[in-house]
Amino acid sequence: MDSEPWHKRAIVDVCRGYGHELSEELCASLVGVSFRDLCTQLNAARPMPVTVDQCIDEINALYLTRVANVQPRPGAFALVESFAARGLHQACVSNSGREVVDAHMVAMGLPHFRFSISRNDVANGKPHPEPYLTAAAKLGLPPEACAVIEDSPTGARSAAAAGMLTIAWPQDPGIAFDAVDHLVEDPAALDWDALCRVRA
Repeated sequence: MDSEPWHKRAIVDVCRGYGHELSEELCASLVGVSFRDLCTQLNAARPMPVTVDQCIDEINALYLTRVANVQPRPGAFALVESFAARGLHQACVSNSGREVVDAHMVAMGLPHFRFSISRNDVANGKPHPEPYLTAAAKLGLPPEACAVIEDSPTGARSAAAAGMLTIAWPQDPGIAFDAVDHLVEDPAALDWDALCRVRA
């Protein structure tokens, strides 16, 4: 889902209410960062009159009022369908909380994801490898048999640390990624049949 612009708006609006004006540069660096890490960082720089948990709840609540506006990224749903046609197992692994992930799953309305992993389901969020290792275990697959498509450097670091084929599909071409296996403008352009043979 093309959710980053809407997450950004919710974050900026809530933080502005507590006297934190977030620059474009700071917002760009926060792509894929969990709300807990963001709120903790802001609270350390300038204490807010609410707890970190309250800050997270406010951001999520505001985002959820706007989630109906979030659209799929162009080509994303077709890619999911093509993976399903190949018989590939698919899961959603997110750094967002359970409520937001569930809202996205409903909005997508796709039957091909076997499950989702949210930030609430693991002790350590991205960039730690735990979210992706948890997904691999639930799929019954070794990490090296898994491929990940990520739109954030934080998520890409998590996937790479888990030992998975890591494909970066940034929403903003200006976002810098660490070393990934593939950096693409369109993941559908990859030779997925060849990649599947290699991973198998």
